[in-house]
Amino acid sequence: MSLGATLIGSLLAVLDRPSTWPLAFAGFLIRGGWLLVVAPIVVLPTAVGLANVVAPLLEDIAFGRRAAELVGLIVVGLIVVIGWLIGGGLFAALAEIEVVRRISVGDAAARPSVGPDIVTLGAAWRIVAVRLAAHVPFAVVLVWGTARIASVGYAELTVPSDVTVPVPWRIAAGAPDAIAGILLTWLLGEAIGAMGARRVALRGATARAAVRAAIARSMRSPLRPTLLAIIPTIVLVGVVALTGIAAGAALDALRSGFALGDTSAGTTALLVVFVALFAGGLVLIALTTAWRAAVWTLDAAAEGSGTFGGGGGTRTGD
Repeated sequence: MSLGATLIGSLLAVLDRPSTWPLAFAGFLIRGGWLLVVAPIVVLPTAVGLANVVAPLLEDIAFGRRAAELVGLIVVGLIVVIGWLIGGGLFAALAEIEVVRRISVGDAAARPSVGPDIVTLGAAWRIVAVRLAAHVPFAVVLVWGTARIASVGYAELTVPSDVTVPVPWRIAAGAPDAIAGILLTWLLGEAIGAMGARRVALRGATARAAVRAAIARSMRSPLRPTLLAIIPTIVLVGVVALTGIAAGAALDALRSGFALGDTSAGTTALLVVFVALFAGGLVLIALTTAWRAAVWTLDAAAEGSGTFGGGGGTRTGD
């Protein structure tokens, strides 16, 4: 199956199966997409506000004050992150398996070969392991990149290089390597994780075998997985950006009306417009995330006999 046929076929598949939309959207939100969804309706802190919060904390760390509070904060943060990675990852994996199952229904090439018990905790745990393993490079680069960006950001806040340029652009210009590394390793982890998850869901592969096969396939023919990762992601980013800008503009106008005490029909109409734009944006994002998930399912079906192994009842990698 060609690249274009995979992209178009997956879109037709999710349009025919709207029940996959909320499932894919739930997985997207749990894996961090909620940050993109709420960004247009949240007032971001200014550079001065961030400096007022961060500077005292850095000063306390430098002089060894409030050490117990700092340790407690770090422990709580680690617990929250681990709980989100494991608990949220398990829920997202269950949703992903169900999306794969519903997309594969009616498609003989993509139909799972592991029997009717596809939605199992065992398969979900294996997908969690696959996703976490695939994002290990991203985690390493994220730690380094965050430190690099924080260093550049601190320098720009204390000694600005160009006050006529907004702070985020100055930080991006000062640490392009960190930003590029974070984006590239995230995209790689998404591609490896998606391919490995389909091997688990469709063929019952072990987590190790799924990751190993996904990496081998990426090295053997890197162009197709790269395009399958980039194209739907660009579309998703475009949908999130456009719907966010529209909803954000309506919300700004609505806030101005409320600030002036305007309770006229125009303000009510703005409220209706904002709700419609935000709700419509969520529907579009759900559709796009379902399409993005279906792309990898149909790609796994197209790869089918060449990589998964011939027999319907075989377990890849065993």
